[in-house]
Amino acid sequence: MRYRIFNIEHLEEVSKLYVKSFNAPPWNDKWTEDTAKKRLQQMLNCEGAYGLVCYLDNEIVAMILGNHEYYYDGIHFNIKEFCVDHSKKGKGIGKKVLNEFTVRLKDRGINNIYLWTSRGDMTEGFYEKNGYNIVDKLVVMEKIL
Repeated sequence: MRYRIFNIEHLEEVSKLYVKSFNAPPWNDKWTEDTAKKRLQQMLNCEGAYGLVCYLDNEIVAMILGNHEYYYDGIHFNIKEFCVDHSKKGKGIGKKVLNEFTVRLKDRGINNIYLWTSRGDMTEGFYEKNGYNIVDKLVVMEKIL
């Protein structure tokens, strides 16, 4: 596996991976390549954006992307999107990408990493196995307009 910093040149290929990944279980979203591209491009243009793409045999098989924010106790990083090619899940790729990303964030002076994920063994369980904890003091809330 090899890694590249996620930039605009990866947008087309990563958009396809994004749709393939998030339109499958457990998310079952309804992304199109166009909506995925808009979301990812917006995130790449965000101040403090940073991400990686992971290649296996010259094919992008995973991506991770987010941005950093300054806080009173240091620099926090928010992982906004992370996906692995659905056909390659269960082979340790996600764990390797997350570990590589964590090392790189630490080298960039990041103190804390935060992320949102769906509840369930495939998502919550994956992050717990990789050292993440559920933050009891926080809750995600929504108001639909």
